[in-house]
Amino acid sequence: MKTKLLCMAMFAIILSGCSDSYESQSARVDKFFSKNKIGSGVDYFLVKQSFAGPERVAVIYGFMSDSEFCNEVAALYMTKYPRDRYFCEAANR
Repeated sequence: MKTKLLCMAMFAIILSGCSDSYESQSARVDKFFSKNKIGSGVDYFLVKQSFAGPERVAVIYGFMSDSEFCNEVAALYMTKYPRDRYFCEAANR
């Protein structure tokens, strides 16, 4: 039941974002994860450092260690794209 509710919430966020700005959509995702934790551990954002500042590009959840997996993904991306910088930050506050 909780999984269905989560899927419906994420679907609603996606649909409601069709006409909103990127910043507005991103703020809703941030707000959702700041108040909701999926699973028992802390969820993480994969963040890309760009010339415009940090951009959250993915949410990592559902692993035994979300932090460890997020750091592995960040390292893989930096290997593939050596000019880019990726890091992880906790999504749940």
